[in-house]
Amino acid sequence: MKSRTKTESDSPVLHRCVVNLLGVTRALVSICVGLVLCHPVLEASALPGAEELLQELHLSDSDRQGIREGKIVTWSATEGSDRELALGMAMLAKTKPENLVALFREAAAFKHVSLITAFGKIEGAGTVADFAGVKLAPNGEKEARRYLEAKPGDELNLDGKEIAAFRALKAASKEGAVPIQKVEALIREGLLARYQAYHAKGLAGIAPYARTSGRQTFPSDELSIATRESPLVAKYLPSVFHALLNYPSIKLKEAEELEEQFYWVTIEVFGRPTYVLSHHLRFQIGEAIVLVDRHYYASHDYNALQQGAMALPAKDDTLVTFLSRVSTDQVAGFGSSVKHPVSRVLMAPYLKDLLEALRAKAEKQ
Repeated sequence: MKSRTKTESDSPVLHRCVVNLLGVTRALVSICVGLVLCHPVLEASALPGAEELLQELHLSDSDRQGIREGKIVTWSATEGSDRELALGMAMLAKTKPENLVALFREAAAFKHVSLITAFGKIEGAGTVADFAGVKLAPNGEKEARRYLEAKPGDELNLDGKEIAAFRALKAASKEGAVPIQKVEALIREGLLARYQAYHAKGLAGIAPYARTSGRQTFPSDELSIATRESPLVAKYLPSVFHALLNYPSIKLKEAEELEEQFYWVTIEVFGRPTYVLSHHLRFQIGEAIVLVDRHYYASHDYNALQQGAMALPAKDDTLVTFLSRVSTDQVAGFGSSVKHPVSRVLMAPYLKDLLEALRAKAEKQ
């Protein structure tokens, strides 16, 4: 009988991880790329032309020709750690962009993504009332038990204080009781605290996740790596690069524009709610429209996510480049060198189909 390698035996877990990440990424690429395609592109600045950008991405002649012919091409992006999955794509869209900034401001795109079951905007310093829509659904009792039994590990992304609060709630409850509403209240308080810390201090304010054996995972490090592993952003979009690393300290040049929004989002995958804290940034840098979506907290399955899209005029078309970087423990450790390419191969066809659908929609406008 053929023996199974560790990577082979982990394949169901890896497949579940990839499907979950696809759910998250599909939900958000539709927002990122949809907004970029529907936003006006302004006159030129010192940014690269479309052809120069494609060369900078080290695309082959055949891939560049494929883009000109309307194909969606995958490009390789370096990965900064064994936990990071990076996937880039590029395409041309034959579209006359219209000003749909209201879509960004109102997050109307959330309403059209089936995996997003609830969302809410967070204003200013934030209050618990901003998170009133956060519910333990579906399977509320089962999910509440997970929180009451919380411990260091990858079942839930919590720090030591958050774990202690849920354990204290369990100890104060009647034996066997599952106080769903009280668990929900603690989840809302935790999300508010994490938002306020990030809003005030940026990456430095993000609390780590407690893992087994006293280890910790730092989403702040993962997001910093995701930014630093994007040298073209540093080269051509230094204001964007600086903002991502140093938020809330942001330095824009004259005629550059930034608009930002904060949201909590509930994404349902495999019957579990994933609670996400999302920071949307829309930059107008000369001729470029750049939209970044940063997940500085996710309640389980992945540690952090940063993805974005940029639009550049290309004669009568618009060149759209998309890059997603997600940190997950599921592709780290033993067998990582095999898990990474397998995960990218699984993700690419689904994202191409989604980008194609978004392009078709944009070209009809």
